[in-house]
Formats: sequence, C-alpha cells, structure tokens
Amino acid sequence: MKRCDSTRENGSALIVTVLLLVLLSVMGLAALETVQRDQQVAGFQNRSRLAFYAAEAGIADAKNRLRDVWTETATVTFPDATTPVAVGDAALFPLGLPVYYADPASAGGGVEYLDGGAVSYGGGGDLRLGGAMAINTLWRIRVIGETPEGARSRLEVVATRQLEGAGGY
Repeated sequence: MKRCDSTRENGSALIVTVLLLVLLSVMGLAALETVQRDQQVAGFQNRSRLAFYAAEAGIADAKNRLRDVWTETATVTFPDATTPVAVGDAALFPLGLPVYYADPASAGGGVEYLDGGAVSYGGGGDLRLGGAMAINTLWRIRVIGETPEGARSRLEVVATRQLEGAGGY
C-alpha cells in the first residue's frame, strides 16, 4: 500500500517547481516592463532638458546682442525658425544638434523694446558732474529651444540695458 501512495506523490514536486518557475518568470517580465518605462521617462526628461538648455543659450545670445543697442528705437536682429542656431558639438549629438530661434509669437522678432525704466545716476550719469543722463531700458526676449526629436522649450525674459540720454530724460 505504501508503494501506491508514493507513486502519487512523485509528480507533485515537478508541478510545484514548474509553478514557481512560471511565477518567477512573470515577476521578471513585470520588472523588465518597469525598467523600460523608466528608460522612456528618462529619455523624455533628457530631451526636454536639452530643449531648455538650448533656449537658455538663445537668451544669452539675445542679451549679448543687446550690448550693441544704443537707442530704444533700434531693432535687434535675431535668428528665426527658418535660420535656427545650432548649439553643442556634433560628436556629442550624433542624431542632430539642439537649436534655438526667436519665438514666432514675439512682435519684435525675439527681442523687443518694452519701456524705459528707472533713471540711472550711477556710473558717471550724475548731471552735476557733467555726465550724460542714462536710463535703464526694458527689453522682452522670447526664445524657443528645440531638439531634433521635437522637444520644445519656450523662455521669456525681461532684460535691462542702460542707454545714455534715452527716453527723453
């Protein structure tokens, strides 16, 4: 009788082992799916960050171009969407470089005069000493940074530029 009972139990170890292997396989596939989703999210964040850095480079370029402005009626030339400026090293970005250009929604082509700010008395602008009157003018800068994959970042900054004799003061 004992032999009959032992023959019934011989296959149970195999079934338990197969069920454990199936359970471990399902857990492994779930972990693999989670890792793939995390990689996708990291890729999206990386492209978004690159677009933001490209837009920041555009803001720096626009501020640099404002250094050549001497009147509030001056226009600042800035690259548009048809002639974007590439940023970075082609060796680091084999699929294409991030670019920046003026926001098409901007009335002034990316850099526009807003208003005269406060009168500046520092830096030799004191009329009692024979210096020229100066005013801190306000300029709006609107830039778009974009990656080859299509991620975009829009930045808007108000910058100041000190102009001598500006604003009718």
